Amino acid sequence: MTGFFDGMELGHDFSIWDFAGPKENEACLVQTLKSYDSFKTKYTQNVTNDQIADGLTTFYSDYRNRSIPIHDAVWLVLNSIAGTPKETLDKMIEGFRKSAVSSER
Repeated sequence: MTGFFDGMELGHDFSIWDFAGPKENEACLVQTLKSYDSFKTKYTQNVTNDQIADGLTTFYSDYRNRSIPIHDAVWLVLNSIAGTPKETLDKMIEGFRKSAVSSER
């Protein structure tokens, strides 16, 4: 999980590096930073690596989820931890299953 979160930070950096420079990019930079910080706070604040790892173990114990890439599975686990309603989460999982299957072809 540590490596995953390190990767998130690098992805965050990749998202903003092109905005360094001209003032016309400032609004995009601010929106990007706000979005990242908002999602990171909402979904990862007070969540431990162990919680996510346990959630992934449970998630992937369902054979139907095994084709879903790890970054998508983490997103789904974080939604579960955050209290996303079961009906909504089930629809999200089904969508990710379909997307994973269609991308394998």
